[in-house]
Amino acid sequence: MANFVEKENILIRIRKYLFPCKGDSIGEIIRKIIFILGAVILIVSMVILIKYKVDLVNDAKLNEELSNIYHGSATTVQITDEKKEQLQKEYPKVMDEFLPLLEINKDVIGWLNIPGMGLINYAVLQGNDNDYYLNHNFNGQESVSGALFADYHAPIKSDSQPANIIIYGHNMKSGEYFGTLPYYFSMPSTGDISFYQNHPTIEFSTLYEKSTYKIFAGMLVNTEEAAGDVFRYHTVHNFSSKTEFDEFCANIFDRTSFYNPDVDVRYGDDLLTLSTCMFGPYGGDTADPRWVIFARKVRPGEDESVDVSKAYANPDPLFYDLFYEIHGGEWGGRKWDSNLIQGYSY
Repeated sequence: MANFVEKENILIRIRKYLFPCKGDSIGEIIRKIIFILGAVILIVSMVILIKYKVDLVNDAKLNEELSNIYHGSATTVQITDEKKEQLQKEYPKVMDEFLPLLEINKDVIGWLNIPGMGLINYAVLQGNDNDYYLNHNFNGQESVSGALFADYHAPIKSDSQPANIIIYGHNMKSGEYFGTLPYYFSMPSTGDISFYQNHPTIEFSTLYEKSTYKIFAGMLVNTEEAAGDVFRYHTVHNFSSKTEFDEFCANIFDRTSFYNPDVDVRYGDDLLTLSTCMFGPYGGDTADPRWVIFARKVRPGEDESVDVSKAYANPDPLFYDLFYEIHGGEWGGRKWDSNLIQGYSY
């Protein structure tokens, strides 16, 4: 009589092949553990990547909807007279275009726009800290993209606002939020300031006022002492004296990638600071660098246009130690025209 051997179930065979079993050699156990760890890492990575892509799609759709609401092209958003009156009492002097946005999220404090196709055009929020909107969108949903938000240390109110409004946003590879802000940057070796020349102004509206700002500087800075010089621009919201204002701006002009004599600054100017992370050969995690744009509000009676023909690249901006270790060179000292700061000399 023939001797028949029953074959194992395919699932049991797969389990024995992939997972450690009694009788396995040490080498076989190690192989299986390595395989399991690799599979777990692959699955987790795929889940993270899928979530990232989904977040990008959802946030892009959300931002388009918010833009339509703010700019008045959304026909489905309606706000009752009762709700409108309530919001106007809660937010004195608020402009009507912000009322539908306030009904969605009362953290909204403004709208930021850099004119140009595909550039910055987003709502700005201000929460109770500088962490929440790093990973939450306008609707309060978790998102890798976060949102644009103003520094919470200096509240923007109907009767007061900081002399230096600081707005943070992620440098998204998709180009969203502050993903296009580093276009203003150029290495000293190239001297390319064409992006600045094409986009020299910023439009920023708070809940209570529409304003245009003229960009006067853009700098690459280090945030970690281990990498050298740290300029703590993000801690400056107000100025107690002309000296304090002048020294702050002088430190900016030391580091800026470009100058424009047509856009000077003076004590009493309202400043706008846009800050984002910077990726590339600039020090990585050690320096954790930031790219920062500085602008000042158009003065009463001043023309909003900017003569960009006067602008020129800074051949020797002040960087930090690690930057010079990577790219070579050293700072040659302060050489910019002191007239860039009215009433200042060095």
